[in-house]
Amino acid sequence: MKRLLIAVGILIAVSVNSFSQQRDSNWQPVEVAADVLSAEEWESVDESVDLGLQWLARQQNPDGSFPSMPHAQPGVTSLCVLAFMAHGHVPGQGKYGTELDKAIDYIVGCQKRNGLLALVAPNGETLSRNVDHEIGYTVVYNHAIGALVLCESYAMNGAKRAEQIEPFILHALDATLEMQNWPKDYEVDEGGWRYLDDYDDRDSDLSVTGWQLMFLRSAKNAGFDVADEPITRAIGYVRRCFRREAGSFSYKTGPEERISRGMSGAGVLALAHAGLHGTPEAKRAGEWILQSGFDEYNGYGGMSVSRRDDDRYHYGLLTCCQAMYQLGGAPWHEFYPRTVQAVLAGQSAEGYWQPENHGRDTYFGNAYTSAICLLALGAPNQLLPVFQR
Repeated sequence: MKRLLIAVGILIAVSVNSFSQQRDSNWQPVEVAADVLSAEEWESVDESVDLGLQWLARQQNPDGSFPSMPHAQPGVTSLCVLAFMAHGHVPGQGKYGTELDKAIDYIVGCQKRNGLLALVAPNGETLSRNVDHEIGYTVVYNHAIGALVLCESYAMNGAKRAEQIEPFILHALDATLEMQNWPKDYEVDEGGWRYLDDYDDRDSDLSVTGWQLMFLRSAKNAGFDVADEPITRAIGYVRRCFRREAGSFSYKTGPEERISRGMSGAGVLALAHAGLHGTPEAKRAGEWILQSGFDEYNGYGGMSVSRRDDDRYHYGLLTCCQAMYQLGGAPWHEFYPRTVQAVLAGQSAEGYWQPENHGRDTYFGNAYTSAICLLALGAPNQLLPVFQR
């Protein structure tokens, strides 16, 4: 019955405009069949999701946030909101509606006068790069992910709520477009985004650029005036991050090759957001993802030892699940069942998933990892407009 309700939700979900004027001429729509899992496997997924969402709801703080370090807010809270929405829950309505409303209030409450959506960030009238790196590298993620959630939830519980959220989205859009236009030391970095601080000689990276593109697409889906030109420039940068010799996407342009599951998924997903589903880059990166895999929860799959320093299981899980859904067909049917098996095996009896095994991301906590696992399990639902094909 639950699968039927989700299928109905897909049929009535908001139709999206994936920047269709930029579609690759070879693109063809690909069916993604519900038989990717058996009925028994879907039942196990549903039980896991219910348990995970119940655990996540119990973690919410009185101010509406979900637990993580201050530098990771409202990004982690926003991922938690997306996890609920990916399984059919919406702010202000039904089960978890109150919790999601509180979380949205928390997110908008984090916005600074300069438009940045971040709890820990400079609060001047104009954007400034005069911050230390511990602030600068997290601000841009918090901003893009928080703004993405505001756009995904825009108007979900009425015109009054939409009217309340709209100025925060517009202010965030201004900040995002201003950051894209900051001077670049190298021409190959043109069109992308990087940290708030001027950290090194590279002024764009695929990770930050991917999140900013998601925000822009979501804003356009929600009816905001987003010009094509920033998207075209950003996609140009994404394509320059593709490494033909390795067959996937690197974290940055330049001589250093930094390929990971997270960046491979981010590259495919970014192209999909521009309607470029059938490109040679997307297909080859999909093959690379299948070879690397997520067969051991919180492990490195088929990643070579030399690439593990740049790899993060949960970040890769998030981007690759959505990317492989966009590819569809045989790649999706090979990828999703194996990944589901690993994710279900990694869930605790209480409903959560353990913190990230990799360095700095460990400090984001298990609300972060649990939200990502729930988003991965919800990839076929297609209830979040930004991830719809």
